Amino acid sequence: MSSLTPAATHRLRPEGAEPRERVRPQDAEVSVRPKFVWLAALALGAIVAQSTILRSVSLGGAHPSLLTVLLVWTGLRCGVTTGGILGFGAGLVEDGLGSGGANVLGATLVGFGAGLLNTSFFSDSLPVFVSAVAGATIVRGIVTYLVMEIGLGERGMFHRYSHELLWQALLNAVAAAITLLAVRAIAHARK
Repeated sequence: MSSLTPAATHRLRPEGAEPRERVRPQDAEVSVRPKFVWLAALALGAIVAQSTILRSVSLGGAHPSLLTVLLVWTGLRCGVTTGGILGFGAGLVEDGLGSGGANVLGATLVGFGAGLLNTSFFSDSLPVFVSAVAGATIVRGIVTYLVMEIGLGERGMFHRYSHELLWQALLNAVAAAITLLAVRAIAHARK
């Protein structure tokens, strides 16, 4: 309820302007969260695409990770719980395809960490999204390296892996920018 009188609200509008219709939060596109089933299907599609089509795309020995881009977007858009659960499930699927347990921890941390940023930033801000994806790529890579080095005992991979990680952060940042711009274009075309 507004504490302003009708005469006071009339003075706040320009001469002859009609009162504007209020937009409810549930009608604004920013607050509408996608259904988890759709997010899980997108995550599965991203894993399949990474394992097949995107295997041939590389830069400096690194491959783009559409799953990391999706997990960051989900965390920023839907929050800690949804981002963390999606990351855990997608990490399990990736590890089931033969990664030795490194992905479940990294993907869960990425989804959860992006969810922590949910209340601080807008999910559709290009600089925030691209920066968060680059940071998440590095976090996920470090976790994967530590699991392989400490947990699985594979030694001597730091130099090669750190070089690939920087290229992967660049690839994922580019993929994030393209994805967000495509989502914006589709949303604009629907209006």
